[in-house]
Amino acid sequence: MKNWLWIMLSFGVIFLVFVMNHFLDKSQQQPNMIRSVSLTTSTSPNQQNIVEVKKMYKQTTDYFDYEQKQKADSLRMYYGQPGSTLNQYKELQGVQPFMIHDVDVHWKSEQHVIINIMKTNHQHKNKVYKRFNYNLNEM
Repeated sequence: MKNWLWIMLSFGVIFLVFVMNHFLDKSQQQPNMIRSVSLTTSTSPNQQNIVEVKKMYKQTTDYFDYEQKQKADSLRMYYGQPGSTLNQYKELQGVQPFMIHDVDVHWKSEQHVIINIMKTNHQHKNKVYKRFNYNLNEM
């Protein structure tokens, strides 16, 4: 009877060590880190506003080979005054970030900005893939 008790106690301690190790590993893992790559920056004609278009990347785990990979996740337009930290952004919806070849920014006025997402066609010429119109006063 005493041997049975020691065997169960040993299995319990080993199980407890494995469970604690599992939870400690999970708590030390970094969350999905996001990095960004600036595609273009443009200042309005009288330098009152600035926009920066960034491609955002998310870190993911490939569960087939358990490798950490960075995947293009979204496209954002950051905006604000020149010289300030650009914290405000608008998510550019309906664009597949991996298909983007170029971004053009045109200003209709100090507040109205047009962003053209360009894609290269079969003749290797840039063509407008998606167009966004924003009035920065209304955002």
